[in-house]
This record gives sequence, C-alpha cells and structure tokens, in this order.
Amino acid sequence: MPTARLKAATRSGPGSLWSTDQRWSEILARMTGSSRRRYPLMKMSPSRILQLRLKSKNDDQKQRYAFAFRYAARSRNERLPALTLQLLLKRQQAAMEKGAADDGVSQLISAIKPAEWEDLLNSMASRGWSREQFDHWIWILAGENGDARVERLVSTDEPKPVFLLLLLLRSDEVFRKAESFKLLLEYTSKNHITPRSTIAITADATWSAKPNLILTVPQFLILLRRLTMHVQRVWPQSVVGVARFVAGYIKGLSQHMSDGQLQSDYRSQCEIFNTALFLFRRPATNHPLVNMEFNWRAQKVLLAMSEAMEKPLIINQTSYRAIRQVLAGLKKSNEEKRVAMRYAKPWPPYRQDFDGLDAKRTPEDDLSRSIRAGKLMTEAGYTSDHYDLALDTLSGMNAGSPTIQTRSLAPKEWKDDKDEWNFYSSWAMSIRATRNPQEAWQAFNRFALKTGAAPNFQVYGEMFYKLQTRHADEDSSVLPGDSRETFPVYDANYSEYELARLSPPTLAELYDHMISQGVKPEGSNLYRLVSNAGSVEEGLRYLVDSGIDPVSVSALALFKEPSHQTLHRIPLMAFNSYIQLLCRLQPDRRARERINTTELFRIRHAYKLVKLRLVPETTEGTTFRPPWCSLLRSLARPYIAIQNGTQVENDIQALVMSIDVIRTAEKTVGLDPDFFIYLCRTIQKAAVSRLDSLAGSQWTSPTGAEQTPLIPSVHLVSNMLGLLFSKLTRPMTSGDPDSLNLPDLVHSINPALLHSYMRALAFVDDKDGMVNLAGWMLANRSYLEEEAERIGQRGQTLIARTLCAFQAFAGPGLTDTQHEDFHSQMERLAEAGGSWRWPTSEEVDAYIQTDRRGGSQKLQQRLLARWWQASPTAFSGREEMEAAQM
Repeated sequence: MPTARLKAATRSGPGSLWSTDQRWSEILARMTGSSRRRYPLMKMSPSRILQLRLKSKNDDQKQRYAFAFRYAARSRNERLPALTLQLLLKRQQAAMEKGAADDGVSQLISAIKPAEWEDLLNSMASRGWSREQFDHWIWILAGENGDARVERLVSTDEPKPVFLLLLLLRSDEVFRKAESFKLLLEYTSKNHITPRSTIAITADATWSAKPNLILTVPQFLILLRRLTMHVQRVWPQSVVGVARFVAGYIKGLSQHMSDGQLQSDYRSQCEIFNTALFLFRRPATNHPLVNMEFNWRAQKVLLAMSEAMEKPLIINQTSYRAIRQVLAGLKKSNEEKRVAMRYAKPWPPYRQDFDGLDAKRTPEDDLSRSIRAGKLMTEAGYTSDHYDLALDTLSGMNAGSPTIQTRSLAPKEWKDDKDEWNFYSSWAMSIRATRNPQEAWQAFNRFALKTGAAPNFQVYGEMFYKLQTRHADEDSSVLPGDSRETFPVYDANYSEYELARLSPPTLAELYDHMISQGVKPEGSNLYRLVSNAGSVEEGLRYLVDSGIDPVSVSALALFKEPSHQTLHRIPLMAFNSYIQLLCRLQPDRRARERINTTELFRIRHAYKLVKLRLVPETTEGTTFRPPWCSLLRSLARPYIAIQNGTQVENDIQALVMSIDVIRTAEKTVGLDPDFFIYLCRTIQKAAVSRLDSLAGSQWTSPTGAEQTPLIPSVHLVSNMLGLLFSKLTRPMTSGDPDSLNLPDLVHSINPALLHSYMRALAFVDDKDGMVNLAGWMLANRSYLEEEAERIGQRGQTLIARTLCAFQAFAGPGLTDTQHEDFHSQMERLAEAGGSWRWPTSEEVDAYIQTDRRGGSQKLQQRLLARWWQASPTAFSGREEMEAAQM
C-alpha cells in the first residue's frame, strides 16, 4: 500500500489513534523497522567494547576480550561509538605487523565491503557526521595516554559526541596532569552544558541537528562519577571546582517553561544534588584526612546553592550520611576543641561545669557538627541504624553517652545483604573513640557482654591498633581524638587487683584468640598488623593467615625474585603494608658496630618490589604513591643503616638512593610534595653528618674545611632541588571558567615544605636558591597565608622559622642592593595589611639554638667564616646596617 494511502486510511475518522503527524511518524518508524535496522539492540554496549579495546595494550589483553571485538566487528548499525570502533579496528588492522597475534577481528573487518563502508558513512553524513570527523575522533583515541587524549580533544573548537567525552574519563584511564581536568571542565562547560530552553529557540543548525551533544541527566551523572574519582586521585583540591561545575548544571535545569517540565527538572536536580553530595565524601587517594577539608568545601557549595534556591532541594538519607562522613574527618572547630579540653581527663567523659560560662551552656552547645547533622537527619524523618550509631560514636556521642570525638575516616558502610554488619562498625568505633588501650578494652568487652555477640575482624582490628599505637608525648598539645596516639590512664583510685582485671591482653594473646575463633585478619585489620609486625616472618604469617595465595606471599621474602604477575595477586594495600614493614625494620646504626647483611638488605628489597609491582603501564602504578613515600621517609630517618660504615657514609648512601627513588617514582606516579620534603631532609641529614666529621677542621682558613662541599655532587643536587621545586610550583597554563575558580597550583605548597627547602638550600650552599625562594614567598604571600591558616598556629610558626633560616644562612651574604630590595618588599606587604616581618637578630639566634643536633650552629659558623674571609670589611658594614634596620 502506498505510504500516502496508508496514512490517509489510518487517520480517517474522528476516533483515529494517530491524530497527529508526530504520532504517525513514531508508528511508521516502528512499522518499517528503520530504527531497528539503524540502531539494533546489542548484547554489549559499543562504548564498553570501545573502552576494552583502548584498555588492551598487548596481544594477551586483546585475546582476552576477543569475543567482544569480534561481536562488534560483525554488528551493522549506525551508533556513533559502534561505527567509531569499527573504523578504529580497520585502521589497526591495516597497521598490524606481520606475525602479530590474530584475535579473529581482522578477517571480520576485511569482510566489510567498500560499498558497505560507503553506505554507512553516507548515512552518517546525512545526519551531520562526516568521515573527517570520524578520523578526528580516532586520532583523539590514539593518544598515548589520558593527558594526550584530552589535549587532542580540546585542540579544536568543534564539539565532539558525548560518548567520546565519557570514554576519555573511563575508570581505568591514567591521568598525570592536573591541567587535563581543567581543560575537560572548560570544554564540557562550553560545549555540552546548555539549557534546553536555549537549544529550543536557537538558530544554530549545529545544535538543532545534533541534540546528542548536550549531556542528559544520566550522562551527566556518569561524567560526575568518573570525574570525581580521577580528581580525588590526582588533584583533590579541585573537587571544590567540580562542585561549582555541578551547581551550574543544576541551575541550568530550571530554565524551562511548562509546569510539567519544571516538576521533572526538580526531581532531576534533587538526583544530581544528592549524587554529588554522596560522591564528594570519597577520600583523596593521598593524605585523605588532610584533604578532607576540600570535600567539605565542595559539599558546602552545593548546600549553599540549594539554600539559595526558591525551592530548596531535598537531602536524602544517603547524603546526610555522606556529610557526616566528611565531618568526621575534619579537624575540630574551636568550639569542639573547648569541649574536648573539658573531656581530656575524666572517664567517662561526662560534662562538667567549671565556671559560670559553662553553666550557661546548654547540652546542645557541646554537640559536634556531625552530631548536629545527625539530628537534622532524624528531624527530616529518616530513621537511624547501626551505621548512624557508629558515626555518632566517632562524633562524640554514643546512645546519649559522651565519647571522645575522634578525627578519622568513616568506617565502611555495609549494604544490602550485609547490612547487619554495620553492628560491628558501631562496636569497632566505640573502641576507636577511646584514649588508650585500657579504655578500648573496656569498650571491647562491654559490647560483647551487652549483646552476646562475638567480635569480627573489624572489632579485633581496632583493638589491635590501640595496642600498637605509640603514646603521646607528655608535652604534646594534641587533644584526645586529634590523632591515633594514646594518652595516659588515670587510675590513681584503682587497686592493684582492679588494674590487673582492666589491663588488656598482649597483641599476641589477642591475635591467637582471634584465630582460634575462626576469624581471619582482613581489610585495615590485616594492613595494620602487617605494617606494625615485630619481624618480617611475623608479617608474612599475617598475610598467609588472611587467605592470600601462599605462593605469592612466599615470593615477598628477602632475596626472592618475584614477577609482576605474582605480586599482582597480592591486594595493593596488603602489598603496601609489607613495604611499610620492611622500611620500618631497616636497622639503626647507633650502638651497633656491624649489622647483618640480611637486615641491611630490607630497604633495597622493598625498593625492588615496588618497582616490580608499580609499573608505569598500569593504573595502580601511575596513581598509587604510598609505597614510594614509605621508602623516602625511611631513607630520611636519622641514623638509618644502609651499609656497614661510618654515619657519613650511610647518610651519603641514603641520599644517593633517595635521588634514584625520586627519579623512578617521577616516571611512574609523578612528583609529589612529600617526595620533595623527604629529599630535603635526607640532604640535611647527610650535610650535618659531614659537618660533625669536620668538627676539628680549621674553620677560619680560606682553603680549609669551609671550602669543602658538605655532600658529593653538590651542584647536581642543588640543580635537582631547584628543578623539582619549579615543577611543584608551576602554575596552571590552561584556561578556566571563571565560575569554577580552580586552584592556580597543582600541589599544595605548605610552610613545612618551604622550611625544609630553605634549610636544604643552605646546606648545599645555594645562596641564589635561597634568595629566589624568599622572593617566591613574598610574591605568593596571600596564598601562603591561606595554607598556613589551614594548618593552624603551626603554619604561621613555620613561615616565621623559614624567614629565620633565610636570615641566618643567607642574610649575611646578601649584597646591599638585595637587602634593600627585600626590606622594601616587606614594607609594602606590611602597608597592605600583611602580618609578615623580618625576624630580629634575637629571634634568629633562638632559631639557631633550637637545632638539637647542632647542625644549624655549625653551618652558620661555617658560612660566617667564609663570608668574613671573602670580605671582612664589607661583611662588618653589612652587619651594622642590619642592626640599624632591626
């Protein structure tokens, strides 16, 4: 039947089901089957298959997923990712070398006739997608890594399909440059986020012909999940900018006309809002507690946006918990500190009114921010369960009874069929929120007596940690709950019998009891046991008891030669805990004339294992930094023994090894501020040892000990320090949407890093480097003040100490012009309202005397001797000028 007659026949009569042209088009498309022919249903998502193809770097991986590639090669449809994959396979098949493993795909691709390719591409061209565009997308996907692909993506102004954007952010992609996320956010804001009302009235043919360029709500949620995961791996500070990006998208959804559409958009806004709050609880891969502040800032951006809306968005129970999880990881506020000080000694830590001001306070005034958020959740109509009780315990309250507010990552939340395991999370947190092993042991037993339940690995793990944690220093200003350190037991009123009854068991006794009950160490329980084990053999035993493949565990032993595949069968965190154990057990050379070779080999073995496991070609190899930090932290440790020899020889060898570790780590995970700090400490340690060995030299001789470099290859080390610092402080070069306000620096340059760097420059005798560093600090004063404020009072103290180090080790050697320039800069900062000032001579002397090893005193003596020998008259005149300016 001709189409016109069919249309007329079906639309005749007042009761026709197809009374509109739009309805007729939908029915006709189904009757002719054109939609199914062009977009047939596929058993696997073409985007997923394309992701697997990009993931396959070698023939083994291609063979593993060959069934998916053959399926995609056989399919015939006009989906953009499917056709892009087939064109990619065609190009790879043409470039395949002779003798390469054949996964069966090449024959299927070769079977597609030129006429079929022509028909497909002509059909796509009729919809606005040219052959040149497909070639451009394949060129983007052919980039050598994630950063290169992003650079290619944004190399032209033309918008690309959404599937390509999501593909570049897949979970197994590797990014090493923070600029990539800045470019992606700018590109997405410009090309894929436009209010639909604007699209409906636009005259731009590009948007009307290609509506799939705009991110739908489901696509945006996928983008948000993947973007947040990558950002928390590489650039956690920028999660606040991601929150602003989300807020902009949510606001754009409200720009519609019809009431029905507005109601639909409100549901979508709430879905995105709650998903983002949940995702922003994710801890950063490195320094999760330190970076938790940025998680809270990101959540506050969304909460403030919701509050400003005409109809605030609904917060669901999962989001309330996500907010509480973030608050649990923050430093105590000033008010929470005052409450913690009242709870420092009494147990149980019940409220006590010490003065009239305390008496005026209500019990609600003593509640932490997380507890208040929990109350808001219950007021909103959500019921609490065991997991909420666990968060309450960490936050300072357990079923109405006060606990120690403990800064910590939130415990794992068990869901679905394991929901009842949250009871153990609550039990475990009651142990964590105590001040010492005695109180922890009481909490351990109290739950068991009250419920009759047997502890699981979580509960045992928290008790093990309390038994292994070191005691806080007597003069420490740290409050209970600020760190995992244990505090004294106030037991003056207990009898000896009661003290014996309340004393916890030893770690070995508790571990044997756990194994006898059929409970295996796992998760954080296992990692803490291994990293704090008393010997390598004990650590290996814990790994075997956990159920990890015994063959792989035995390959970790000293003097073994494991393969990457063998090490890969060990969970990453368990592997990291073993590296921590080897580094911690590296011997100390004090009071030991000769050390066994097996003991000395531990750190070298740890280095070898890390290089074998964390290879650059893997995602974990390019993102996981903790093992590298463990190596460098151990090498920076005072008196560590690397070989049988003098202290100077050991410290020089530690420096040589540190440089090699940093060079290797930079090729895999990239540079990290912690790497730099540990290198600076290792340089100082080696230089101080050298100064100690030169204690008997003639300091006043111009050709004597003061002319000898304190470390070998001093110029190479000095240049390396400067290069690394320039990389750490390199500002962003790409554009940035003004509304996102992303950080200008990739890394956080904190005062501790600056102080270590200034001292390292002094010990390598790099006066120009110290001058440049002081200039950088003055030029970036506002940024440094923000970083110091984040740290607290210690941050401001470290800034002052860094200026003291500059005055002590570089000041006397500055020219008159340099002195005048620095003082004029400081005066301008003071006039602008800054609190910085040059330290007085008394403050510099006090700084020098606080060095317990005496390295600062000896270094200053060495430098003064040289400068005096070089120009005694000029030196004396400069001293007088400085005294007059102070």
